[in-house]
Amino acid sequence: MNAIQFIRSAVEDLHKGFRVEVEPLTLEQMLYKPLDKANTIAFLLWHSTRSEDVYIHQRIGGGLPLWETEGWHQRFGLDASQGGTGFTDEQVENFTPSKEDLLAYCERVWEIIPITLSRLTDEDLDKTPNPERPNMNTGRMIANFILGHSFWHLGEIRFLKGLQGQPFRA
Repeated sequence: MNAIQFIRSAVEDLHKGFRVEVEPLTLEQMLYKPLDKANTIAFLLWHSTRSEDVYIHQRIGGGLPLWETEGWHQRFGLDASQGGTGFTDEQVENFTPSKEDLLAYCERVWEIIPITLSRLTDEDLDKTPNPERPNMNTGRMIANFILGHSFWHLGEIRFLKGLQGQPFRA
């Protein structure tokens, strides 16, 4: 297995994990907050997917995120630049999309990501998309901001499910 095959396999596992954990939940369970300052499952899923959308389509692919090009931000009632990082407690509290819209956005992003990844070569992983960050090559960007970041949020989703008495699904 080469690096690209590993990345594609890990991303596939990540998306499978999100699907398995979230699909059986009700919207009420997805919006559950154990504390006022906590994130919800819906917010974590959106923020993680939105981050993947930015890193894959914009930073690696050189285009714009689907969030903008397909007008998802309008369906969610948010600004095109918003991705969840730095959201206030009130913004997280007010993030209440329908489960159908949220999962549709996720599935659309997840549908396109393998296509973009399939175009990468091992040599592409060494390229530096942003000259202002010479130590952040494409491979490190994928490892840190797609795999590491998203698996971290998947763990948070599993924790929030557990607080609600929901089972962990492998």
